[in-house]
Amino acid sequence: MLGNFNEILNAAVKHGGRKIAVAGAEGAAVLTALKIAKEKGIAEPVLVGNQKKIEKIAQDVNFDISGVLICNKEDETDAAEKAVEIVDNGEASALMKGKVSTPVLLKAVLNKKYNLRTGRLLSHVTLLELPEYHKLMIISDGGMVIYPTLEQKKEIIKNSIEVIHKLGIDRPKIAVLAAIEKVNPGMVETEDAQALAEMAKTGEFGDVILEGPLAMDVAMSREAAEIKGISSKVSGDPDILIVPNIACGNILAKSLIYLAKARIGGVIAGARKPVILLSRADNAETKLNSIALGVASS
Repeated sequence: MLGNFNEILNAAVKHGGRKIAVAGAEGAAVLTALKIAKEKGIAEPVLVGNQKKIEKIAQDVNFDISGVLICNKEDETDAAEKAVEIVDNGEASALMKGKVSTPVLLKAVLNKKYNLRTGRLLSHVTLLELPEYHKLMIISDGGMVIYPTLEQKKEIIKNSIEVIHKLGIDRPKIAVLAAIEKVNPGMVETEDAQALAEMAKTGEFGDVILEGPLAMDVAMSREAAEIKGISSKVSGDPDILIVPNIACGNILAKSLIYLAKARIGGVIAGARKPVILLSRADNAETKLNSIALGVASS
């Protein structure tokens, strides 16, 4: 079982030198992360973007790219499509978002011209390492599906389970979050959470412990659950938090980064090849964590 990002980095090293096509590689944080990943033997980058800018920034961050393949694409749409094409052709085993926007990259991923789709829902998986929490934890979906339906939430859970399994968690504990623990017809997320909990009881998600609806305090604190009189096997020990919508997931994850000093990595699950994706504003460490997660979970 992998317990922190240092262990994920070590696991990624053992996978060894996966080729990663980077869409929009002209960024200091992107190239710094790729430099470290290359030096550690985690990844061999294929840089797609504005070649002059890439070369200038690489020089600024002391990244020797003399032996690295660069595909000159100055338009972000062209860069995204070229990076996807490289992965589709088997010239790289993973795709990474650089400076291109998420919608542009995902449009290329979903293009029927390429073969990255599997028929499954694509969803974003954010993995966090928190100073005050005893293990790694996933939040999903805070990056792709805006207002997921019940059926989409089911797929989001399955994608999250797939990732957590690859980190060595065989029987994940899953909290489906809401503002309250009781089902309220005026709060659709509580009804969905109850339905998902019923699905889990019938084996829809395999060997998991899934509960919902749970408020955040009950999900994260056994003491809070006891005070509220709620009996829970997940409380205080979740591996996965399923949020009601993209805003909740995005705000929660970024709050933990900036207010609780969380280390973080992110990938898109459900595609044929790993898609490494977080915010363009993320620093080099976060981008390196995401690269390692993409390689270790592939």
